[in-house]
Amino acid sequence: MAELGCGCGEISIRVALSNPGVTVDALEVQTELCDQARQLIDDHGVNTQVRVIPGDLRFLPACMPAGHYARVFCNPPFFSPRSGRLPPEAGRAAARFELLGGMEDFIQAGAGLLQPGGDFDLIHRPERLPEILNGCVTHGLQPIRLIPVQARPESAAILVLINARKENGGQSLILAPPIVLPNA
Repeated sequence: MAELGCGCGEISIRVALSNPGVTVDALEVQTELCDQARQLIDDHGVNTQVRVIPGDLRFLPACMPAGHYARVFCNPPFFSPRSGRLPPEAGRAAARFELLGGMEDFIQAGAGLLQPGGDFDLIHRPERLPEILNGCVTHGLQPIRLIPVQARPESAAILVLINARKENGGQSLILAPPIVLPNA
């Protein structure tokens, strides 16, 4: 497995803890977040399962070869640089705004890393759904499952989980029941 933009590594760590036999290559462009991720990985005792790779997903490092992964997942920045006021801290700005790679970059990198039949998982905001679905199809990823995430059962989705498959042979898109976050 590979995570694009792992931040401080929390999701990669959770994946490793939930799947003892799985290894995760966790790519992160921000050096300070790579250091934080390594520390958290050590703290959780999953340093044999999770490898932090410093690098930019727009220029994938040689240690992450094309077509190598059965699953790639990511939680890209939610906002374009033109959509709001940037936080004054550069690290926070890059985590929330597409300053070091946009939606297209995440999807293209994920598609390139996947082996045929591999799964691409992405979480994002529902208003970006048309762009996400179009990007997936453009890069050879067929969306197969969409899961809305709601704060309350009666509320609109605040996030969407998208699962797409590389070269899946025409499987239809399934709109799954929503996930309702407890205590949101």
